[in-house]
Amino acid sequence: MKRKGFWIATGLLVVPVVIFYMLNAGTMNFKSLPIYGERISPDGVNQKDTIYYHIPDFKGLDQNGKEFSFKNLDDNIFITNFFFASCKDVCPTMNRRLSKVYEKYKEFSEVRFVSFTVDPAQDSIAVLNAYAKKYNADSSIWHFVRAEADEILKIGQGFLLPVSVEDKTIDHSQQFILVDKEKRIRGVYDSYSDVEIKRLEEDIKVLLYEYHHPAK
Repeated sequence: MKRKGFWIATGLLVVPVVIFYMLNAGTMNFKSLPIYGERISPDGVNQKDTIYYHIPDFKGLDQNGKEFSFKNLDDNIFITNFFFASCKDVCPTMNRRLSKVYEKYKEFSEVRFVSFTVDPAQDSIAVLNAYAKKYNADSSIWHFVRAEADEILKIGQGFLLPVSVEDKTIDHSQQFILVDKEKRIRGVYDSYSDVEIKRLEEDIKVLLYEYHHPAK
């Protein structure tokens, strides 16, 4: 009887604690991610809600030489960055860190990764294909994309990156950009910061939660 009483008492103490953490695990840590870019305010007549900035569509080729655009990212959130294959300092570290995030989320059907080269003259399809293999990238999940020089400038501008039209160059910073299914920027992260990488990983979860638990 004493043993039975002990387990009953233990249950009375433990069960409420477990239930508390189960109920609050998703709500205590949940946050709504910001939406980056200029907004168009409602005009009160034809437009009732604020229109958020959307990244313009683009055309390019992936590491397999297949056409690539937003059509390939329908119903996906994605993480993107800008690099070039011959880069010896920032890019290898940046993509190595991105590969760790990729390994954690590659089984999630709604998550994709897109890496744009800013040096299309040197980064041919063959070069991108070989580069992708260094990171064991599944081409259906992690896309390495090239576009013509003028198009890649437009793509960079679309992602709100510093672009020099005169020099036809893009600031291929060490940032990762998180984009939602509506092609809106929801987060920007310093790839060299462990804290920022952790924040990216958590924000991916938050963004997926937004879609599976929409606000009423």
